[in-house]
Amino acid sequence: MKNIVYRYSLLCSLGLLTFVPLTGILSPGSSSSQLSPSVSQNQVSRKPASSTKQYKNSTYGVSLSYPSNWGRTQGYEERFSGADGFFQIMGLSSPSPSTIQNVCKDALNHRLNPYGTRPQVQKLQIQGRPACLILPSSDQDPAMERMATLIVRYPTPIRLNGANYNHLLLYANKEHIRQITNGLRFTMSRR
Repeated sequence: MKNIVYRYSLLCSLGLLTFVPLTGILSPGSSSSQLSPSVSQNQVSRKPASSTKQYKNSTYGVSLSYPSNWGRTQGYEERFSGADGFFQIMGLSSPSPSTIQNVCKDALNHRLNPYGTRPQVQKLQIQGRPACLILPSSDQDPAMERMATLIVRYPTPIRLNGANYNHLLLYANKEHIRQITNGLRFTMSRR
């Protein structure tokens, strides 16, 4: 599992740092939601009489719902998993001005093909913010755990460890990423 984490981290840090223009690769689609109130601390709480739990993270400024049979993954900061899947969040710092198209294109063009050779990309809106959803193709490396990725531009960049992060990355297995994305809310004010 640690090898998967290392490979996953390597893909993120190497692949999402170089940006190239994106033209005509995103397909139409949309998803939107309303702003949620701010959250004062990181917390995970069980929703009563439901099959999901609520995850709230003030550091990354998000909340989302995930399957109640998943728990915090040992050895990771912001990853939850179970026998049938996982999710993980992180921030992405990209040079300004970077567009969601640049960031998605860079993720797709990574030399290790983390999503296989024919991933699907969908253009989305999350709370009025530009986003893209990357779904893996059938030839994705099994070590990637069926990983799909949502990349969404923050309403306001967050500051972590002295750096500004202007995109949120949500990684999840392809069978759950839409469900998790549908419940994703920013818990920060818009600029």
